Amino acid sequence: MRKTRFIALYALFLLLLAQSSVAFAEQKINPTGRDITLTSLLRISDSVIGETDITITAKDDILLPKLATLDVLKTLVDEDVLDALSADAEGEYLSQLNFERMGLGLTFEFSTLECVISIPNDKMLTQQLSMGRVSAYTDYISPSLFSGFLNVTLSNSLNQSVDDDTDRQHNQNHRFESALNYRRLSLEYESTYDDIDGLGTHYLREGTRLNLDFPDAGSRLVLGDMFNNGTLFQSSADIAGIGLTRDFSLISTKNVRPTAAQSFTLTRTSSVDVVIDGAIVQRFTLNAGTYNLNDIPIAQGLNNISLIITDASGQKEEIDFSVATGSELLNTGEFEYSLMLGAPRVFDSDRLRYDTDKRLIMGNVEFGAAPWLTVGVNGQQLDDVYQYGGNVLFATSLGVTELHASQSEHPSFGSGNAFRFAFDADIPESHTWLNQFSILYDQLSPNFAGTDDVDTVRDASTNQEPLNSVQHFWSVFAAFQLSSVYRGSFSANFSKGHRDNDNYWSASPSVSGPIFDTDATWSTRVDYQRFDNGDDELSGTLTLSWPLGRKTRVVNRLQSENRYAGLDVSYQDAVGNTGGISAFASVETQESTDANLNASIDYTGNRYQASIDHATRYSDINQDVRTHNTRVEISSAIAFSGTTFAIGREIGEAFAVVSKHSTLSENRVAVDPAEDEKFARVFLEGSSHVLVSDLATYSDQIISYHVDNLPPGYDLGEGGFALYPGYRQGYALNIGSDAVITAMGTLINRRTASPIALVAGIAYYLDDENIAPLDFFTNRQGRFAISGLRPGNYKLVLKTNAEQTLTLSIDSVDDTFVRLGELYVD
Repeated sequence: MRKTRFIALYALFLLLLAQSSVAFAEQKINPTGRDITLTSLLRISDSVIGETDITITAKDDILLPKLATLDVLKTLVDEDVLDALSADAEGEYLSQLNFERMGLGLTFEFSTLECVISIPNDKMLTQQLSMGRVSAYTDYISPSLFSGFLNVTLSNSLNQSVDDDTDRQHNQNHRFESALNYRRLSLEYESTYDDIDGLGTHYLREGTRLNLDFPDAGSRLVLGDMFNNGTLFQSSADIAGIGLTRDFSLISTKNVRPTAAQSFTLTRTSSVDVVIDGAIVQRFTLNAGTYNLNDIPIAQGLNNISLIITDASGQKEEIDFSVATGSELLNTGEFEYSLMLGAPRVFDSDRLRYDTDKRLIMGNVEFGAAPWLTVGVNGQQLDDVYQYGGNVLFATSLGVTELHASQSEHPSFGSGNAFRFAFDADIPESHTWLNQFSILYDQLSPNFAGTDDVDTVRDASTNQEPLNSVQHFWSVFAAFQLSSVYRGSFSANFSKGHRDNDNYWSASPSVSGPIFDTDATWSTRVDYQRFDNGDDELSGTLTLSWPLGRKTRVVNRLQSENRYAGLDVSYQDAVGNTGGISAFASVETQESTDANLNASIDYTGNRYQASIDHATRYSDINQDVRTHNTRVEISSAIAFSGTTFAIGREIGEAFAVVSKHSTLSENRVAVDPAEDEKFARVFLEGSSHVLVSDLATYSDQIISYHVDNLPPGYDLGEGGFALYPGYRQGYALNIGSDAVITAMGTLINRRTASPIALVAGIAYYLDDENIAPLDFFTNRQGRFAISGLRPGNYKLVLKTNAEQTLTLSIDSVDDTFVRLGELYVD
């Protein structure tokens, strides 16, 4: 806080200099004529990573401390570039010239008082997943010791069937999700309440669990209801028991985004465009959190898939999922694991049932044996069914290869095995035509079993079907750059079953490109399948995607299969912000249905989320046979953090209760405002508190704010909150304080009657020794400014050869800007 106020003092000092009679060049950063050292925020790209001591010389050169700066950059800049930068700087400081020689940028943003380092993509360090402790580049605000919330989602559906007789049914489905947090310990509870016409009401507890996080170890211990996807050939499991997991998707103890693993993290609520074969075919909204490709509601079996993610500030990022391998290399000595033990859990009609007579054990461990090699083992057991295996992931100059092997033992089916080979080529960026190449091979024996086959039995006297109909499966994918604007891809599959009639092969070429010189795109795809029984299928798809500005998109799809034709219109504005709207409408027709009409709209309020969607199906327009489904949903949350409460939008992984000081009771505050300040994450009006409900866990975040009509001289302190939330943790954030007074005056030497010029000093608060002292200094006319003062008594100590002191009194906070006039110092 003391350093940050020093930055504010520096800005005020420059303002005083501009008002003085001494002329200084306006374009200069440092007009004092001597070197000045101050503390500045250090920013790389759009991310503030901490504070640094910066020296601005009399010639406006910018100098950074060499050792400290290199230590910060070692996780961001290529090692060879850093070595060259270190060698280029002979003394204790790095200059702008040193950065320029290495192809890096170093500037000082006077408008924000930030030191900015720019790093070209080719000089950035290629990140690997590492579970090491996060480097703390800044001082994070601590969450409240005790916090909790309750999410409530109320929905009402009306289903109508119109033919000779009209049938109507109401369905109320309400969801509840709650959590209590103490330090790293959280208790979760989920339930639903249903009221369906003719079936009565029903309340169902869906899950209860206790979580204990170990962030430094990247691990989480869970006791209660839990779900595990397992590894490649393992069966997924829903159990009640105990689990211990060390996984990037749970606790990202290093803030990196995996490039090969099919998962990604969002730090803000964002809109997502799904791109298939080069054309945007679907838009939807995701809250902050970590997602896997399996979480995305898109059609399976398509190789060439990308996601274009746009956050609330308008920044875009594209993630490509056209890869065969689904894992990520670990650094040497790093490891991930997942272990579970408990009773299987199933939903039996309208209740949860635990099979307490059975015990399920499952787990997997992966270890980074070398930077280019990751090995792992896995296994699971339920009753007399066993499954165990291993995997190897290694990188060469050609690409990344993944091998999986698994063995099973079943009391009725006997032994079985499964194997996977996957390869993703490492294609240089300089390659002109081939962008991607992947190949995948799966082999499964007829009797390969998982724990979900525990109740399956075989009678040796009958000829039953095998557990797995597919024995061998090959898939090849390649993407091409046909020209500067046209792209192509080709995928081919071959499947051999345990019966000849199950064998088939398929080929699917696609081409995409822009429509003339616009942002609109087209994509065409041909799918051909050939079966060993002599049948073949040929179908084609044409997709046209038209953006109508930044907010609206029209997508038209034509498919020869089932004579499908569809037209979709989507609209998104300020997603993730108060006042944000997401709307969708479509009309479809196909061989089996005359028309499908769909529409939905989602609205984000300051304290709630509301949505309405409707679907009409015409199976026969001529006979007026149709169905209507309408659903209305609203969700909100009540939360507390420490002793502060608030109502707001549904909470995800972590949250913050934001309030403002009484000195700002009449001011409207925008929390995380958009660039045009028309929208914001939430707004604070009046004296009530608000919720920031979509914080992403274990990820650096800066929550900024803007106060309308801020009183002159009011010091907001940091101007933002630096957070690193744990799972289900809550913050109590307060904007403003009583330390809002800025005092200005002129210091005069009583004996010489001359100004005390260019002297630094410290202001000590005499009424509370726990309050940090404030730095200040004088200009050539002896004028000074001190911000962040509160009512009370202060002692000013001047750092002169013979130390000089002065006491002053600030009476009240009614006037945030105080002119002290001339002050005489002995």
